[in-house]
Amino acid sequence: MTRTAVRAAVAVAFGLASVLPASAAYAEDPAPGAVTGHVVTQTPGNVTVNLFTTGGASAGQVFSDGTGAFTFAAVPPGTYKIQYGYQGRFQWSHEKLGFSTADVVTVASGQTTAVPEESMLLPGIVDVVATDKLTGAPVDAVCAGKWEYNLTCGALNGVLRLTDLGEGTHDLFVRSADGLHASTKLTAVKVVLGQVTRIEVALEPTSAITTKVVDRATGAPVADVCLVALQLNFGALDDRTCEWGVNRTDADGNVTVGELKPGEYTLLVVPNDDVHGIQWLGRRGGVGRQHDALRIQAVAGALSTATEVKLDPKAAITGTVRDAATGEPLGWNGCAQILPTRQGSWPTGIGMFCGDGENGTYTIPNLGPYDWPLQFSYFYDYSEPYERVWTGGATDRKTATTVRAGVDQPGVADASLRKFGTRITLQPSTEDGQPFNGWLEVEVYNARTGDLIRQVSFYGPRVVEGLADQNVRLRYFVMSPLASGWYGGTDFASAKTVKLVDGAAKTVKLVIPYAS
Repeated sequence: MTRTAVRAAVAVAFGLASVLPASAAYAEDPAPGAVTGHVVTQTPGNVTVNLFTTGGASAGQVFSDGTGAFTFAAVPPGTYKIQYGYQGRFQWSHEKLGFSTADVVTVASGQTTAVPEESMLLPGIVDVVATDKLTGAPVDAVCAGKWEYNLTCGALNGVLRLTDLGEGTHDLFVRSADGLHASTKLTAVKVVLGQVTRIEVALEPTSAITTKVVDRATGAPVADVCLVALQLNFGALDDRTCEWGVNRTDADGNVTVGELKPGEYTLLVVPNDDVHGIQWLGRRGGVGRQHDALRIQAVAGALSTATEVKLDPKAAITGTVRDAATGEPLGWNGCAQILPTRQGSWPTGIGMFCGDGENGTYTIPNLGPYDWPLQFSYFYDYSEPYERVWTGGATDRKTATTVRAGVDQPGVADASLRKFGTRITLQPSTEDGQPFNGWLEVEVYNARTGDLIRQVSFYGPRVVEGLADQNVRLRYFVMSPLASGWYGGTDFASAKTVKLVDGAAKTVKLVIPYAS
């Protein structure tokens, strides 16, 4: 053992270690440091500043003051990364968009580290470049945004700039402001903070119809009236028939119904008050039959002006719907309506209108004082297959008799419904002849008017009941990879007609192709 080693051992043995230099006995903890900086925003506001270790652990959070300054005090020495958050947007120092690319900040013992001034990146910008699909001309009357009913409008030379989008991917709704182009949806539009994303969209030209609605007696404009442009063959109404802010009159009674495919249209007018009645716009006033209504030709890219709508006082039709076999009222479930509606839908102001209890008396209270055809049905007809019939026992709307709606005294229209009626048995198979046993939905339409008669969904026996004798056409829906379509055709016009005669059951062999 050396002489020095012996002296050290003796010192320890006699408790004399304190006489040795401190550095030889222990190491002091390093003093903490600090991080200061300044962040600039386009508009006044406090920025959330987060400190992370380079390993990804949180090391503190502060907020910038009114001048944009911030400080992290008492930061252990080490390496860090800084995140800045403002109005839902986040970035990393220095003006980076992710943790992995962020600049590293080194904090030394007892030292204050000043990081470079950070400028918050602007929101992501998307330039929607809208053109007419046929002509290629720019479209300025266009609106777009993340929310279908809260859009930014007003393009310049076909370019609409959206400036409030966060980083990431967005689905954007695009709609024409004048109704002369079809709406569309842009999916998975990629947005990067501080950058401009340019996306082009060619819009399908459509038509629009404009008019004004007034009270017939006073000439005063009537607001919040729904106008529905319908072709003679439209199938059925649904919950989107009258949409807020889309096809309703403004405070001056003006309305434009847009995004119409070229063709011939009639206007159904549905007031939203307790004064006026529903009407089809006729040549010289309101009418109760669509087939008597004014017909308006809609041309792609063109705005048509319809005759001014003059509203009459509301009138009513009442009656009782009964079981044809027993004569008993169908109670709450016996219903009447002026137009077919999709199952589960309840178009605003249009109904259906069902019985008031055991006596089964229905009342349609808001019709114009005209002659109306009515359809009668059972509310739960998907489980209790009653036939649907029209006034006079007709099986379609065009040949139905009419009933005058009364202002002082309601018109009366009773009906009797048969249960089960004619049945169609479906035998679905794929193109290669294999039986199809999956989910299937079938819609049955009247071949003359195109009115929807019945919707049926099933996994089990493919039997459609509750059909009155008439000529029908069938539309079917299945899950992919098989394709939905029409029986014997590609659309309603080309579909094969199934003739239901004398209550005789029918069998339809439905061949379901694979989706292309």
